[in-house]
Amino acid sequence: MTAGATRSTADGPHRCTVAVANPHGLHMRPAAAFAEAAKGFAAVVTVWHGEKKADGRSPWELIMLVAGPGAELTVEADGADAAAALGRLIELLQAASDEVG
Repeated sequence: MTAGATRSTADGPHRCTVAVANPHGLHMRPAAAFAEAAKGFAAVVTVWHGEKKADGRSPWELIMLVAGPGAELTVEADGADAAAALGRLIELLQAASDEVG
């Protein structure tokens, strides 16, 4: 994970700020992939774009962030899988296309 600062203590949420790399922004396909990935972890995932906040497990809420290409998002994961969740979710946001394995 090369983006933003991460808090990696066991007693609190992990956070990272990352720029959306997809040239079309956080549209339906990447938002759905992000939400599906978030659902696979034992962690509560929250995403901020400025003052707007979204549940990371909801593609609709993610789309409502209106995060275009280059938008800076802060991703927070809190729970047993927080570190692993944050790493995977940041990887998805840093992908330059919708094709992330």
